[in-house]
Amino acid sequence: MSRLSAVRPAYWISGVLLVVAVVVPLLVPTYAKPDPHLWGFPFFYWYQLMWVFLSAILVSISYRLLRAEERRRRAAQGLGDPDAADADASSKEGEQ
Repeated sequence: MSRLSAVRPAYWISGVLLVVAVVVPLLVPTYAKPDPHLWGFPFFYWYQLMWVFLSAILVSISYRLLRAEERRRRAAQGLGDPDAADADASSKEGEQ
């Protein structure tokens, strides 16, 4: 079995989402124009501001996908829930 076939779809989807969040705002020719205006702002400004929020949403989706995949992987290996381990560690620190 090749290494690529062993990669889970969550990793591929997360990678694509992160690439979109980084690369699309760097494609300057797509937005280097003043029209159309939105509430008096040129296209350049509101398009960039839109990508700030879209990138935050895409990164959040990617994080949730990878976190769920990590939970599934740990459960399959019998390692338990990583969140439960964090909660146990913080409660032990609080007791000291």
